[in-house]
Amino acid sequence: MTPEKSEAQAGKSSSSTAGGAKPKTRRRADPKPGTGPEDTEGGVFERRVARLEFAEGAFVRLRVPVSADGAEQGRDVLTDIDILSIDVDSRLRSTRSSLECKSGRGQSGEPYTLVWLAGFRQLLALDRVTLVRQTVSSRGRAVARKLGIAVLDEASLSTRERAHAWLPERFAHLDGAACLAAEARTDTQLKGLPDLPVAVTKFLRGGGLMADSPALLSAVEAFGKAAERQGGIPEPAATVLSSHALIAVILAAVQDAGRLDEIPSATLLERLGRALTVGNADDLYLLPLLERADALVGHIQERTHRRYIEAGAEPLRAPYPSLRQIISEPPAYLNDYVDFVERLRANPVVARELLQTAELVCFDAALGGDAWKAPAFAHLFSTEHHGLMSVALRCLGTIAGRHVSGHLDHIGSYRSLRTNEPVIDRRIAPPSSASRPKAAATNDVTANPSKGLHPEQTSLLDLEDTEPDLP
Repeated sequence: MTPEKSEAQAGKSSSSTAGGAKPKTRRRADPKPGTGPEDTEGGVFERRVARLEFAEGAFVRLRVPVSADGAEQGRDVLTDIDILSIDVDSRLRSTRSSLECKSGRGQSGEPYTLVWLAGFRQLLALDRVTLVRQTVSSRGRAVARKLGIAVLDEASLSTRERAHAWLPERFAHLDGAACLAAEARTDTQLKGLPDLPVAVTKFLRGGGLMADSPALLSAVEAFGKAAERQGGIPEPAATVLSSHALIAVILAAVQDAGRLDEIPSATLLERLGRALTVGNADDLYLLPLLERADALVGHIQERTHRRYIEAGAEPLRAPYPSLRQIISEPPAYLNDYVDFVERLRANPVVARELLQTAELVCFDAALGGDAWKAPAFAHLFSTEHHGLMSVALRCLGTIAGRHVSGHLDHIGSYRSLRTNEPVIDRRIAPPSSASRPKAAATNDVTANPSKGLHPEQTSLLDLEDTEPDLP
C-alpha cells in the first residue's frame, strides 16, 4: 500500500462532482462502514493477483503488515505488503516477492509508486517487486526497467487467469470466509490472554514470513513456553496460533533444506546452535572467550583454596556455574529439526509444495472451509505430502510442546482426494535394462519398438549405444 497523492486527490475530486455524489467504491485502506477491505475494489484486485500467484506454485499472504523497529506504541506498523509471495524452486531455494496492486486507472502517480517500490525492496531485502495496475504507460515501463521492477497490467493478468479458472476464488488467507472469521475472533480472544506476548503472536501471524530460520525457531519456542504459562487457550485462537507456528517451522525448515547444497547437516546443526545461543551463527569467538573465563575462575578458586590449606584450614570446595555451559547449551529439539530438514531435502519435489499444503490444511480444512476439496488442489494432498506434514507436526511438538501441536492432531484426517494413489518410495532404483522383459514377436511396430530400427538395435534403449551409418 503506497501513498499515491495524485490518485488520492483525483478520488476527492470525483466525490465532489455531480451534486456531491459519492463514488461507488472506496480504496481498501478506507472501506465503507460494515465492509471489510477484502470486499472493496482494491481488495478484489489484490485477491485476483494472489490467487494467480498461488495457482503458479507460490505460498501467498495478503496484506502483511510491515513493522517499524523502535517505533512508539501505536505507531509500530509502517505500512503493509499488498501481496507477499514466497516461491520455492526444485532445489528448495526461496525467493520473496512483493506485489503492489493499484486498482485506479490514473497514471499520474505511477512514477512515484515505482520509485517508492525501489526503496521498499531495499528496506525489506526483497528478491523481487512487481507493480500491478489496470494499465501501465510506456513511461512507467521505461522507469520500471531502469529500477529493475516488474510490471503487470490488467490485460496480462486476465490472460494468465484463464489457465487457472478451476481454482476457487477464495480460500485460506486469500479471503476465505472461515479463515477471516477465525482470525478476527482470535484478535478478540488475544486481548484476554495476557501471558501470550503481543510481539510473539504478531511475529508468527505475519512478520515472521520475512525472517530467517533461527528467528522463526526462537519465536515458536517462545510461543510454546508462553502457551504453557497461559494454560488453556480457547478456540479458535488455539488452532489459529498453533497453525501459524506450524507454518513457521515448515518455512524455517525449507530455508535450511535449501542450504544443504552448500553446507553439510553437521555444520548446519552447529550454526543453528550458535545462532540460538549466542545470537550469531558466525560468531566463533564468544564461546572460546567464555571458556577462558571459566578457566580463570577455576584458577582463582584453586589458588585461594591452596592458600587456606597451607594456613591449616580444612579444604572446602564450592561448585561454581560454567558461563560457557549456561550460554552455549543448544536447544534439545535441534536434532529432530535437522532430521526434518534432511527429509525435505531428500524429496524436494514434494517439499517445495509443503507450505501450500499446510496453508490449505490449517487455514481452510481445519477451520471448517471446503475449498481445499477442489480438484485444483488434489496434487497438494498426496500420500507423500501427508507424510511430510506428519513429520512437521511432530517437529512442532518437539519445539513448542504437545500443548501446542495437540491442537492440530486432527489435520491428519485430511488425506489425499485420490483414493487409488499408490504409495511411492523414491529410494528404490528402477530395474536394470538387462532384467527388463523383451517385447513379444509381432509385426506391429507399436507393440515391437525394435521393428524398423537400425539392424544392430534390439530396442529403443540401445539407441544411444548405436552409431548411425555415415554416408
